[in-house]
Amino acid sequence: MTTHKDFMASLPKKRRKAIEERAAEIFAEEMTLQQLRKARDRSQESTAEALGLKQAAVSRLENRDDMRISTLREYVHALGGELEFYARFKERGDKARLVRIRNKTTEEHQTVS
Repeated sequence: MTTHKDFMASLPKKRRKAIEERAAEIFAEEMTLQQLRKARDRSQESTAEALGLKQAAVSRLENRDDMRISTLREYVHALGGELEFYARFKERGDKARLVRIRNKTTEEHQTVS
């Protein structure tokens, strides 16, 4: 029986590299908040300090099933990142179209009298 390790070793070096790079992309595309924090080499304590919270609040935040976008944005900012949203639309064939969703600029906000 061939193991995964043996199978990968049997592939040409270029193919192995392509597979490893794609696997890294897939892994990077989806992380829990806790995994993201650890990948950024941050503790709950340091993250809490950056957010002006207690460590227990960060623990609860990382275990939530649902949260406000503003909370997620603040969390990502505390880790040194910037939160961006994209919508993916299926186009003809296998191609998908990505559209970046952004906040309104000051000029786009309408004043209600």
